[in-house]
Amino acid sequence: MPGEQHIPDESVAGEPARVTVAICTYQRNEPLKKLLTALSRIADRDKDRMILGVVVADDNADQLARELVQSFDNSFQLGATYRYSGARNISKARNLAVETAAGIGDWIAMTDDDCEPSDQWLSELLRVQEMTGAKVITGPLIRRAPEGSPQWIVDQPFLSMSRFDAIDGQEMTQAFTNNSMIAAEIINNDPALRFNPEFGRIGGEDMVFYRQISRAGFKICFAKDALVFENEEEERLTLSYQFRRFFWYGNTSIQTSLEQGDRRGKLVVHSFATIARSLIYPVSRAVRGEKPQMMFSLARILEGFGKLAGVAGIKVKHK
Repeated sequence: MPGEQHIPDESVAGEPARVTVAICTYQRNEPLKKLLTALSRIADRDKDRMILGVVVADDNADQLARELVQSFDNSFQLGATYRYSGARNISKARNLAVETAAGIGDWIAMTDDDCEPSDQWLSELLRVQEMTGAKVITGPLIRRAPEGSPQWIVDQPFLSMSRFDAIDGQEMTQAFTNNSMIAAEIINNDPALRFNPEFGRIGGEDMVFYRQISRAGFKICFAKDALVFENEEEERLTLSYQFRRFFWYGNTSIQTSLEQGDRRGKLVVHSFATIARSLIYPVSRAVRGEKPQMMFSLARILEGFGKLAGVAGIKVKHK
């Protein structure tokens, strides 16, 4: 039946890779439709390289995405499986998505419902996996603003927050759920390797999860050409949203650091260093004859204060 879980056949060496894309969604049917359309295009384009399926865990109590997901069931050889979470906790939704996906394919690819993958996304993740033998592959996320966005968000590096680049095949200690692929056996063989529900409302659950994966001894490698784009929504194109985002990002980075055992004293120093660098930033740019980027500098200062709030035990919810 459409939308029901598909059970895989035994994989045979030399056959196309069986990949299931795990997605969590919450009240974003239009972006989700764009994502599923892009994935169906990849499924057709790379059908000789991979057998593709999709799992969508809906965290909305009204099950808003059910009909949309089921309408794509015939677009994928492994089907489009709808799962209902409704817990308003992204960690629980992610666990539901990856556990379902682990029963369908040999590899679980992850991205978010506001993202749009490039046509070569999955083929590049698979290429680097074959090259390195890693059980986890991650790639770059490129945030982009729509045409007609305020000039300040284009001219200043607001959309570069948390972006990282590395050499193709380079070993990493981190990965993110907006662009990653993990062996299904990791999920199937160890029920302790899951997203922590304590971070399900404040964010940072992916950082904690992949650090846990790394500490368990699984190699994470970078695929520089496995591009995923995050399309900024109109509500995010305001200074108030960006300032809050930076404050939250600083706060959640401290929460995840505390979870992995970093000392508070060390994190206090780190937080003040962030503020100091942010204060110096516009001055150093002006000395070089460049625009000072005052709004971005203020956002980074707020990131530092978000870190200090985290050290003090204040937890800011993700928005």
